[in-house]
Amino acid sequence: MKTANQQRPLTIEEYDWLKKMRPAVDEHWDELTGFEKQFIESLLQRFDQYGMRTMISQKQWEIVTAISEKVM
Repeated sequence: MKTANQQRPLTIEEYDWLKKMRPAVDEHWDELTGFEKQFIESLLQRFDQYGMRTMISQKQWEIVTAISEKVM
């Protein structure tokens, strides 16, 4: 049984989304909360290092989606 905290590799759609999201995050950085900044900065650093092998949970992807709605 999968839980919200179980991590898995990115899907190709998520990978593409994070690639598109980076410039939007940079452009709207000042609009993000401290938590959002810390979260997305950490995630994008892991994304830079691991690419498609970046591990993410459903809950983390929900946070990415919420940040996306603010910046894109």
